[in-house]
Amino acid sequence: MTLPTPSQEGSWDAADSAEVVVISFPKCGRTWLRVMMAKAISAGWGLPMEVCADLQLTAFCEVEPAIPRIIFWHDDRVAWRSPNELSSDKSWYRGRKVVFLTRDLRDTMVSHYFQRTRRPGNPYRGELGEFLAAEEGSLRTCVAFWNIWYASRGIPDGFLLTSYERLAADTTGELARVLEFCGVPSPAPGTLREAVEFGGFDRMRAMEVADVFHSEKLRPGRLDDVESYKTRRGIVGGYRDYLTPQQIAYAGAQIEGRLVPDWQPLALAADMVG
Repeated sequence: MTLPTPSQEGSWDAADSAEVVVISFPKCGRTWLRVMMAKAISAGWGLPMEVCADLQLTAFCEVEPAIPRIIFWHDDRVAWRSPNELSSDKSWYRGRKVVFLTRDLRDTMVSHYFQRTRRPGNPYRGELGEFLAAEEGSLRTCVAFWNIWYASRGIPDGFLLTSYERLAADTTGELARVLEFCGVPSPAPGTLREAVEFGGFDRMRAMEVADVFHSEKLRPGRLDDVESYKTRRGIVGGYRDYLTPQQIAYAGAQIEGRLVPDWQPLALAADMVG
């Protein structure tokens, strides 16, 4: 059985007591969703954001036990594994709910490349095309990871599929859907709007520059390098500005040839919005 990595949420205790686990491949919008969820819980329950140190949502539960214990994971250290190294055993998630966050895999790979090359602790020295075809922690690993979770989606007590593109298209509505699934009482419309505004791109970029959360999760690699920011661009379909036609064709072939058909539209979602 593959267990989550304790450093991602602070301790094994936080993982073992989790009621809801939010999972994605890196660079699918987890931090954006996490900031909005934190603000919605903070505003909805009248708790200061300072309670949520380092964006650990479980900290809210220590103050108000009625709040569901929600944690965020990059399951199975997926960014550092080859497809053959991934575990298909998801029995740890039995008895919990899972929110599975996806994003167009071409946008994901471009953003992950800059994560690996421009941010601290992520050394990758190759070119973007090399990374796209890499065996470890790149496109083929993500496709295999998605396939495993597609086959395992019946194991948790509940499984909610959402995406970066759905959040971008209807941020308030999709945030409300995620919160309801997690068991957070439906926030008032004003609270949802406040959370969405708090997690807006310009606001998150300003918080990153100011290091508001005192966290590596929301801190640029270099202030003068926009590609090193956690809030890097925040657009759907930005991969077109970085990948060559040949690289785009390669990604499409990998997705269409390897990914379970039901989830292929999610992997090519940017095409649906131009």
